[in-house]
Amino acid sequence: MGILSRFFSHIKSGTSTDKYYKSMNDALLRLNDKYTMLHYPYHVNYGESFFDAQKNLTDLCMSLLPAVKGKNILEIGCGNGVQAQYIMDKYSPASITAIDLNPSNIEIACAEAERKGYKNIKFYLDNAQDLKTIESNSVDCIINIESAFHYPDKPSFFREISRVLKPGGIYLIADILSAPGKRNVLVKYWKGKMLLNHWSLFNYERELPKANLEIYSYSDITSGIIKSFSNYRQWLRDMKKNNFIDDIILKIYYTIHIRLNMYMLSKRRQYCVILGGKPHSFFHG
Repeated sequence: MGILSRFFSHIKSGTSTDKYYKSMNDALLRLNDKYTMLHYPYHVNYGESFFDAQKNLTDLCMSLLPAVKGKNILEIGCGNGVQAQYIMDKYSPASITAIDLNPSNIEIACAEAERKGYKNIKFYLDNAQDLKTIESNSVDCIINIESAFHYPDKPSFFREISRVLKPGGIYLIADILSAPGKRNVLVKYWKGKMLLNHWSLFNYERELPKANLEIYSYSDITSGIIKSFSNYRQWLRDMKKNNFIDDIILKIYYTIHIRLNMYMLSKRRQYCVILGGKPHSFFHG
């Protein structure tokens, strides 16, 4: 692939979610010399690597849950499967079923799980708003990290959470929410192309109870995300060197991507973690 072709392949990643995640997987593989999680990083210590900062976010979310050892977890929006592997290794659930709507993500997840010998993680191509692969009342815990902002029909997503959770089961949603601010036609068009459907916290508070899901807590961790992103120059310095032109293209792509994320989080978005559950008394008909 020529220089211009490589450059424009990154530019095209901003025109659809499929292209975005393929480009992001390729970029993170180049940057870290292995597949990493696809979600944002979270700051704990100065000088930590990008992957360690991603693990921080997963650990923060897992710390809000009751112990999952021996439990059956459903990860909705699993991306390339790296997070499911990390949770299995560190938190020892009985099993993890993980679904994603992006075929290239599931292809990577299945290949990596087979290569590394994971027997208790199963990956499926499925839709969060219509979970055809998941039985009713079968899941102890649902985690959904940085995926819900893509879903156009979140009430259906909430109903599916309620359907597949066991009575007394727990869910955790980490989502990028919309903050008050002006919108323009160009931004609206781009969000449509990228399947960006950001909700406000008010929308969540209104709609989750309609699916008979309780809300236990809400955490705004935006500042920790921005603080971690600000370390991106070190991540680029630590990047394994390959080819001068390829390195420059990747650094430009990565810098633009991170700077845009930092701007949006500081001006138009909130990164929030919502924890809740399905009441013991509720049985889906």
